Amino acid sequence: MFGQNTYLIAQVLGFFSFTIGLFAFYQKQDNKLKFWMAILCLMNMFHFLLLNSFSSAFCAAVSMIRNLITIKVRSRWLMVIFMLFSLSGFYSIQRPTEALGVMGICVGTYSLFMLDGIRLRQGLLAGSLLWLCNNIALGSIGGSMLEFFSATMNAVTLYRLYGDKGMDLNLVQESAKR
Repeated sequence: MFGQNTYLIAQVLGFFSFTIGLFAFYQKQDNKLKFWMAILCLMNMFHFLLLNSFSSAFCAAVSMIRNLITIKVRSRWLMVIFMLFSLSGFYSIQRPTEALGVMGICVGTYSLFMLDGIRLRQGLLAGSLLWLCNNIALGSIGGSMLEFFSATMNAVTLYRLYGDKGMDLNLVQESAKR
């Protein structure tokens, strides 16, 4: 009975994460994206703990702290520290597919510290796809939906950013003709 209730609570938290994730990846401003991703990671940490995936919960906790720090700080040294800390998630892997979550946090760490704008979203899209595979393997319904729709929303935002960039280029080209 307790196991079934725990599983149900985990799935409910996964659906909350799903909702927060959609909102996060719709953001055009990098700092708003990072803040909402930190909230998402907090929710995911509890979600993964209830699904008995300690590696994924660890990665979510590290991601939350990382996302908040990258709002104010961009440092190669700090990225290396977070990357090494993230890689320590390999020590808590219980299933081989959980390695995908650890790889996902590494891609996200590099992206959040070293990239911005369109390249940031491209990196986060790659991380989302790794996490999607991890979540499917864990049986995380909300988490799988989150990563699928996060990847989709991220792709839509990339399209919007490319559109904005194209409009800017068109304005520059038109003013150069005058």
